[in-house]
Amino acid sequence: MPDPTDPASINNNSPGDQINNTNVTTPNQPIVSDLADDQSDITNKLPQLNQTFSDPNEAPAPESVVTAPHAPKKYGGKKVIATIFGVLLLVGAVATGVYLVQRQQEIREQAASGRECQQSQDCILLDSPGNSGSYQTPRPIIKVKITDQDVHEYNPGNSDDSCRKVNISENFVSWEKYGSGPDCKDVSNVQIWMGQAEPSPSPVPTQPPTPTPTQVPGVSPTTTPRISPSPAPTTPPGISAQCGEVKAYNTSWILLSANDLKGLQTGNHVRFAVSGTTNGGSFDKARFTINNSLKPEVTTKKPGTNEFYYEYIVPQGTTSFSVKGELHHTSLGWF
Repeated sequence: MPDPTDPASINNNSPGDQINNTNVTTPNQPIVSDLADDQSDITNKLPQLNQTFSDPNEAPAPESVVTAPHAPKKYGGKKVIATIFGVLLLVGAVATGVYLVQRQQEIREQAASGRECQQSQDCILLDSPGNSGSYQTPRPIIKVKITDQDVHEYNPGNSDDSCRKVNISENFVSWEKYGSGPDCKDVSNVQIWMGQAEPSPSPVPTQPPTPTPTQVPGVSPTTTPRISPSPAPTTPPGISAQCGEVKAYNTSWILLSANDLKGLQTGNHVRFAVSGTTNGGSFDKARFTINNSLKPEVTTKKPGTNEFYYEYIVPQGTTSFSVKGELHHTSLGWF
């Protein structure tokens, strides 16, 4: 049997003999020992590795502190509501102020243009009356407005505003501009506002007392006959008059039709004329009411005729015309 300690004998064995030889020393024990030694060396060298990779001058890491999240602060609810309310109140006040200013401006413009007077049955509008003049109204005057870009109001009585003198007495008004300067402008229209006429009480006829007859002895009393007064005539007997239709002409005395009137524009001139017939007396003047605005009395006539006329300037915004003509008879008055 070969000696296991002899290398020559080991090298001369076959592979199968080496496997079956139970005296061959296996390498398992040395390998396990080496692994244990290596693990011990690594464990012993860990502090040295930690010291190698750590900075000796660096302070130790602070311990982490966990802080509970802060609850969000609540805003002052009452202050926010009060602020919102104040803003809304301010916006409302500004809107109201703007509306009132615009409304006041509209009223001022309407009064200056005479539209308010023109639409009222209690007002007479005089367009382009001049800086001085007078007018007689059918009812008592309660106030007069004179426009010279601004509107000036005058009450019954005598007024003087350093630009013009105005006299209002019952059914009569007169005005005269005497001032000058930028504050005293030319008169553009006169608005005469009238009140309701107070009805005069009807006189109650009184019967004269019946005389008591004096009894004379021996004479029978007689009754005194009553004499009834005859009514006074109101109009001259036999005089009659009639007013004709109102006509419209242009400045060249060409008769205008209804369609021609519709085509008139702002600033155009149109002459409204009226005439009449009578079997006694004569006509001495005329007056016209145009779109519910009574115009001043006129005495001018169309050349070669008995037609009294008034020259009218079409104002802005006028598209239709309502014209009424009246004549004044020397004996019968207006009709």
